[in-house]
Amino acid sequence: MAGTLAKAAAAGARTALICATRGEAGQSAGLAETREALAALRSAELRCSAEVLGVGELVILDYADGAGASWDLADLADTLAAHIRRIAADAVITFDDQGITRHPDHVALHRAVRLALEAAPDRLGVRRLWYQVVTCPQEASPEGPTYACVSPEAVDVTVDIRAVEPLKRAALACHRSQAADTRWMLDQPEGSLAAEHYVLGWDVNGWRPVPGAGDLLAGLEAGS
Repeated sequence: MAGTLAKAAAAGARTALICATRGEAGQSAGLAETREALAALRSAELRCSAEVLGVGELVILDYADGAGASWDLADLADTLAAHIRRIAADAVITFDDQGITRHPDHVALHRAVRLALEAAPDRLGVRRLWYQVVTCPQEASPEGPTYACVSPEAVDVTVDIRAVEPLKRAALACHRSQAADTRWMLDQPEGSLAAEHYVLGWDVNGWRPVPGAGDLLAGLEAGS
């Protein structure tokens, strides 16, 4: 969702990014010799990416990377709830129920975000929940058949990110330890990283996007 974050920040919206892990179980591209060193490196890479995108606040939690299937979801939901309320978020974006790549951490985050928001009588003040998805045929897919894509007809909003594509590419380039995954996207021709897709989870006032909508925050400014 790098392009969406960059576009929102450039338009003056307050943005924040919460990452549940420090990435210590991932690949290192030979840049870190221990899990702790990799965690430090990947945290620095994420800070680099967030700065490139203009993200207003970055929160990096310390849940065990790759162990989402065994995380205490109630604990994670409580942690997320505290940050979401403190940030005073109007809209939240998270993974869909398949975690896009079916990664256990992504799926756990989807469930924990839902739990955090729906357990609160006021939904933590959040007025709209979005799930990021990729469409079939699979877009920007370094992981091949592990991607859980959706049909284009299932998409509620497509954000045009062509104006901020250079920022998305620069943010991806920050993640040097993940070059094996990001190379697929960075090697695509200029102009090919043009859109990011979303499905509406819910809106507290029953708002629905009009066909062809490209704005995740439409109507929120006016309180509608």
